[in-house]
Amino acid sequence: MLLTSLRSVASVRAAILSWLLVGLFVSMSSSTSWAAEAQTVCATPRSAVVSFIDNLMEDGKPAQATACFDFSAGPKAAPDQLRIARDLLAVLDGEGKFVDYSSIPNDSDYRDEISGSHRYVLFPSLSEIYLEKVSANWLVSSHTVSVADELFERTYRVPLQRIAQRLPKPFKAVVVGVALWKWLALAILVLFAPLVAKLFELVLRALLRRSIARFVARWDEESERTVLRRLNLLIAAGVVAALLPNIGLPVRFNQVLFVVVKLVSSLAGVMILHGFVDLVFNAWARLAQGTDTKMDDQLLPLLRRAAKALVLIVGLLFVLQNLDIDIGSLLAGLGIGGLAFALAAKDTLANLFGSLTVFADRPFQIGDWVQIGSVEGTVEEVGFRSTRVRTFYDSVVTIPNSKMTDTIVDNMGRRRYRRFKTVIGLTYDTTPEQLQAFVEGVRASILASPHTRKDAFEVHMQGLGSSSLDILVYAFFEVPGWREELVGRHNLLLEWMRLADRLGVEFAFPTQTLHVDSLAAQQAQEAHAAPAAASLKTTAESFGPGGSEARPSGPVMTDGFWPVEPGTGKPPATS
Repeated sequence: MLLTSLRSVASVRAAILSWLLVGLFVSMSSSTSWAAEAQTVCATPRSAVVSFIDNLMEDGKPAQATACFDFSAGPKAAPDQLRIARDLLAVLDGEGKFVDYSSIPNDSDYRDEISGSHRYVLFPSLSEIYLEKVSANWLVSSHTVSVADELFERTYRVPLQRIAQRLPKPFKAVVVGVALWKWLALAILVLFAPLVAKLFELVLRALLRRSIARFVARWDEESERTVLRRLNLLIAAGVVAALLPNIGLPVRFNQVLFVVVKLVSSLAGVMILHGFVDLVFNAWARLAQGTDTKMDDQLLPLLRRAAKALVLIVGLLFVLQNLDIDIGSLLAGLGIGGLAFALAAKDTLANLFGSLTVFADRPFQIGDWVQIGSVEGTVEEVGFRSTRVRTFYDSVVTIPNSKMTDTIVDNMGRRRYRRFKTVIGLTYDTTPEQLQAFVEGVRASILASPHTRKDAFEVHMQGLGSSSLDILVYAFFEVPGWREELVGRHNLLLEWMRLADRLGVEFAFPTQTLHVDSLAAQQAQEAHAAPAAASLKTTAESFGPGGSEARPSGPVMTDGFWPVEPGTGKPPATS
């Protein structure tokens, strides 16, 4: 009996010892596997991030979320370490930074392309959060750990989560995956942002006017309203972007909302600059109207277009960059297609260089009367691609600027004087004395006119026409425009009509004398006897040098009216 009892005790001890050995073996095996697992979890940047984020989810293991953190500089307490991990995840959620595991490198020897070091930054806009390789493991850097509290306070400025804990249960009900109070907070934020923007507008209106007043004399009210409306939109978007993380919406919600806010704010900023260009150039255009030169009137429209184009191009790149689109690769793609674009746009480039030629040579200015090829009219606008000419029948002709390099441009607007050339015909019954008096009267009227050039004109008998005695009048009008030229010409012609009436001479018009034999036979015709040869010789000699009838200088009717030197009243010197 005793022997049996001893054997039973021995068997129990053996069983207990065997179970202890098995337990020790299992525990050692589990410890070894966990150590191996820890080394595998932090082997690459991707595995480290997966361990950090997945273990903080509802079905994760929070105690293991800090396995891939570098706490060499503290803190050492496990609760504090877990809090830092949760704060960093809250920062990513609040900023709308959804982590795409597939985009994270899974290479244990990964190196940053710029620095060449073992470092991986999760998001360029949150450069403080990055991983570094320490020994054989990839860990959330000690610097990220040290600034975690600062990042959290910067993201969550308003403690809405604490306030929400005191709200009644109905406000905590989940609607479309989000608590009701968060939807209400989002609605209040959207309504609150425009009010804040309006307050900023009242302050910025005075500051903006004061700044612009240094450069322009007058203020454009319409452009101001346009700029301030766009500024309101920018400020409202900024308020939403600053306060949105405090609501604590899911990361996917924040991601979409932040994209919308970035897009709106970027477009508003671009449109503000676009309106600011109009604001400044409208003021400069008013200043240009008060100057004598037309060069500024010609350059301002072109500079306005160039400034707007530059704002739109830079603004587009700015918008794309804010949407996290790689601009470098985009510009590289445009560079590759640049040759094809240049070939396709050769005519546009030719017109562009033509516009540069126009501004370099300045063959005309806005408002000049020009004749370009078969087009005649007034220059209305000079652009990058073409020049617009308004014809005298009020149509607008668009001429490509490339044509300016090989087309003759006749600029009537550059004339200092406007030529007036005409032939006056007097009847053949006009005596030489009357003709000379008429010629000198025409010269006198040119000197008396306030619109004519006094130092250069010619009035002479030009020839014996088929039906008139032809007098050439060659004069110049010194007037600013065509209308003044017409007025001056009108007044001169009226003066010559009154002069002819006073002198008793008549203007000739084409006439023909018709001789009919039957009528001539019925009428007694008195035959003109031919003068004797001696009389003819005497008459001819009297018109020779020193002859009694010779008047080589013409009949002297007055003291003479001739062109005079400006300011002297004396005839110009002749060589």
